Amino acid sequence: MDFVAILAGVAGTRFWPKSRARRPKQFLSFGGGGPLLVETFERTKLVAPPARTLVVTAAEHAESAARLLPQLPRGHVIGEPAGRDTAAAIGLAALLVSHPRGLPGARSDASLLVCPADHVIGPPERFAAAARAADELLARHPERIVVFGIRPSGPATGYGYVEQGAPPGAGEGLEAFEVARFHEKPTLEKAREYVASGRFLWNAGIFAFRASSMLAEIAGQMPELARALDEAAGSLGTSRFDGELARVWAALPKKSIDHGVMEGARRRAVIVPDYEWDDVGSFAALARARKADAAGNVALGGCVALESRGNIVDAGDGLVALIGVDDLVVVHTDDVTLVCRKERSEDVKRLLDEVKRRGGLDRHL
Repeated sequence: MDFVAILAGVAGTRFWPKSRARRPKQFLSFGGGGPLLVETFERTKLVAPPARTLVVTAAEHAESAARLLPQLPRGHVIGEPAGRDTAAAIGLAALLVSHPRGLPGARSDASLLVCPADHVIGPPERFAAAARAADELLARHPERIVVFGIRPSGPATGYGYVEQGAPPGAGEGLEAFEVARFHEKPTLEKAREYVASGRFLWNAGIFAFRASSMLAEIAGQMPELARALDEAAGSLGTSRFDGELARVWAALPKKSIDHGVMEGARRRAVIVPDYEWDDVGSFAALARARKADAAGNVALGGCVALESRGNIVDAGDGLVALIGVDDLVVVHTDDVTLVCRKERSEDVKRLLDEVKRRGGLDRHL
C-alpha cells in the first residue's frame, strides 16, 4: 500500500465510564496491551512506514494522538474540526494522499488502506498479508473499492454484513469476492439465516482503494462532501487550511462510508482475511481479551471474588470485591461506578444518553 490512514475519531460511548469525551476508547488499553491506537499504528507499520501514515481524529484529541505516536511526522495527525462520521474522514484522507500539496509523495492514483483505531487484530503479520492481498487486487482492478469481511463465528446482531458474490480472486492465499450487497445490523433470526447460508461476512470497517476511485465515488454519490473537499483543497499547504476546513466541515451532515459510498459504489470487492478480529464493541469484549479465572471471572485491575462466577470487572486503580454474584459487568473509576448484567452491556450507550439528559452531570461525561 502507498499510504495508511488510521481513523481515530470514535467516541466509544458503550465503554463509558472508562471511555470519556476527553479520553475516548482508542486511547485506552484492553487485554493488557498498549492503547488501541498505538497497537493499530504498530500493525500498520508492516503495511506502510510512518512517513506514509496519517491519523484522522477529532481536533481536541490531535495533541494526545501525536504524543502517543512520536514516530509520526509533524502534520500527519489530522484534527477534524467536527465529527462527521466515516465518509467525511475517509474523503479527507483520500484528498491528503492524492493532492500535490497534501502528504509527501501524494498522487492521484495512490493506494490507501483505511482502518479504525479501536479494533484488536492479530497476529500483525496476517493483517499485513491481507493488506498485500488487497493491494494485489487493486493492481489488477484499480477502480475497485475493497472492504475486509470476517467469516462469522456466530449469528451476531451487532455488525453489518457483506453478502459475497462471484470471486474475482486475491493474493496471499486469501479469498476475495464481488460484493453483492451490504446489509444493516440484522435481527437474531436474520443473522442466523446469514450464517447458515455461508455467503455473508461481518463488515470489519477496513477499506482499501485508489484515492482517485474513492474521490470519484464521493463526487457521484455525495456531492456536498465533494464540494467541501474541493474548497478545502484550495488552501492545502497554507496557513488558511485549518480555518477553511472548519468552515466547510461545519455544514456537512454526518454519514458513514457504508451509507454514503459503499452501498452505491459501482465496483466493490471483499477480501476475507485469516487473522483474529474483535471490534471491542462493548465490555463483553474483555472476556475475549483476557483469561478468565477458574470461576469464569475476567478482571482488569484488583478484584477479589467470593462465590461469584462469570463476571467482567475493570477495577481501574481500585479494588472491586464480589460476593455471591454472577454474570455482572462492574467498571470502577475515580468518579463513576457502573454495574449491569452482562447481557445488557450493549445498553451502556443508552445509559449515557440518560446521564446527558438529566443535566448537571457534565463532569462525569
